[in-house]
Amino acid sequence: MNGEDEFDLTGEWSGIYNYPSLLPPNSFEASIRDAGGVITGVIRQPGEIIEPPGIHQHAVIEGRREGSRVHWIKIYDDLNRAPPRYEGRVQPGGDEIAGEWHHPGDWSGTFLMVRARKAKAAEVRKVSEEIEAR
Repeated sequence: MNGEDEFDLTGEWSGIYNYPSLLPPNSFEASIRDAGGVITGVIRQPGEIIEPPGIHQHAVIEGRREGSRVHWIKIYDDLNRAPPRYEGRVQPGGDEIAGEWHHPGDWSGTFLMVRARKAKAAEVRKVSEEIEAR
């Protein structure tokens, strides 16, 4: 894997983001496309604190990757709120991103995302190669 491929974020991600207070964290799923550092994607997450149970939210993300650094905005379907900004770093291996989110003039917190499918695909490929080698 060359340096640029290590940080290609294309794929399916699972994550969690934390609030700045005693509120519980919220999980999310993301489908991301990384086209040479231009980041686009779709986020699906359970409703936040004010929504009734069972409600899910959707958002799109738009941003950039520059080496291991990433930043994007998250635009909810509900356009009545300012989009939060996310900034983070892709960890070595390219399957984890950790960072902070900010609501301008409001809240901020941390987030963590993990890309499990890329790791699973590598495991399947490795097992397949071992079986074929026998």
